[in-house]
Amino acid sequence: MEQQGEKIIIAMVGLPARGKSYIGRKLARFLHWAGLNAKVFNIGIYRRAHYGVDCDSKFFDQTNMEALKTRENCATEAIIDLTDFLNST
Repeated sequence: MEQQGEKIIIAMVGLPARGKSYIGRKLARFLHWAGLNAKVFNIGIYRRAHYGVDCDSKFFDQTNMEALKTRENCATEAIIDLTDFLNST
C-alpha cells in the first residue's frame, strides 16, 4: 500500500534511439491512468529548446568542453524542474 508522500524517480540512460523516451511516456501514461502524478523529463527536449536541433556528433564528443558545459546546463535545468515537480506534488 502506498504511503503518503512516497515518491519514486525512474532514470533511464542509454544509447540514442533505443526506446527510452517511448518507454518513459508509456510509463507516465500508465501511472496517470492508475491515478498517480507522473512527468517525463527528457534532456533532449531541453537541449532542442535552448540550442536547436542542429547538433552534429561533435556536440556529443566528450573532449568538446563547450558542448559538455551546454549538456550539463540542460541536465541541471531538468534536475531543477524535477525537484520542483517533486516538491509540488
